[in-house]
Amino acid sequence: MFEPLGSDLWVADGGIVSFHGFDYPTRMVIVRLADGGLWLWSPIKKNSEIESLVRALGPVRHIVSPNKLHYLFLGEWQAAFPTAKLWGTASTIAKCPELIFSGTLADNPPADWAGQIDQAYFTNSPFLDELIFFHRSSRTVVIADLSQTFSEAFLKLHWPWWMRFIARLSKMVEGWGYPPIDYRISFRHHASARPKIQALIDKHPERVVVAHGEIVRENGEVFLRRAFGWLYK
Repeated sequence: MFEPLGSDLWVADGGIVSFHGFDYPTRMVIVRLADGGLWLWSPIKKNSEIESLVRALGPVRHIVSPNKLHYLFLGEWQAAFPTAKLWGTASTIAKCPELIFSGTLADNPPADWAGQIDQAYFTNSPFLDELIFFHRSSRTVVIADLSQTFSEAFLKLHWPWWMRFIARLSKMVEGWGYPPIDYRISFRHHASARPKIQALIDKHPERVVVAHGEIVRENGEVFLRRAFGWLYK
């Protein structure tokens, strides 16, 4: 259920959730920080088994939502780990008034993980703002929805033929990693996003973990150039 990916970083795949009637896989990233505490990104649905595995890795100190679509299971993880700090973008916090957040995330990481996990904040789409993270010691980029890498096997199993066609046409598939077409079309002011993507590329990432699709396990720098090629058109 947990897969280690480099130094002090694990991924855990969860179940399928429905978004506008279509199946999407879920994935969580766990990072052990220098103080031994855990940083949980986009937590998946919690059960006793996965909670036990997380507790075995260390104390949960931070629970992070990268955008307002990745909020479904924040409450149950906060209830299980009440001393952990909950973090989100401004839009996530506005969407979840019942939850208690410790702070709003943007381009500059809080002191809790500064120097260990970098972050870049994209507000270019009026429909969705998003944070991309980079874990320095494992050289891993973590992306929620700005890159999707669905495999042909997943699409055949879960999506109707016409949506599979759209996914291939819009390149939100393994090997390309574009975002959904509506996200890309609504993404404005490309020039302001290019330096942030270039900064990620310049860190020479080895891996790219996406929430929806296949993990890029090598040549992450090459993948990012292709996945964000649309920003330069």
